[in-house]
Amino acid sequence: MPDTRKPREGEHSILAQILAIRLQQLEAQSPDVESFIAKLGLGRGTYFDLLRGQGNPTLRTIERVAARLDQSLFELVGLTDADLRHATKRVGIDYDELRGALAERKFADTRIAAAMTPRK
Repeated sequence: MPDTRKPREGEHSILAQILAIRLQQLEAQSPDVESFIAKLGLGRGTYFDLLRGQGNPTLRTIERVAARLDQSLFELVGLTDADLRHATKRVGIDYDELRGALAERKFADTRIAAAMTPRK
């Protein structure tokens, strides 16, 4: 099992801080806090932890929040297509191939979720 370290008191990841800022911005555009929390599909405690930049949200949680907001993961954390094109080019990754793979994964996740939903 890999050695994992929990953040110390007062120590928060940059990603958690970025997510907190974005959630604050998006919440301000929402009619009210309760409807925004419901839209995200998170518990109140989890939401307020994220809003304070606390904890260590999993990638799956961040992806779920992005999907609920009808955004890509990249959009949620404030990266533009130009930022991503530049970054992927710098490390030798084909941007269009990456976007295609992410779209295929999202489609597959949607199909799996639909297949697992009980039908009446």
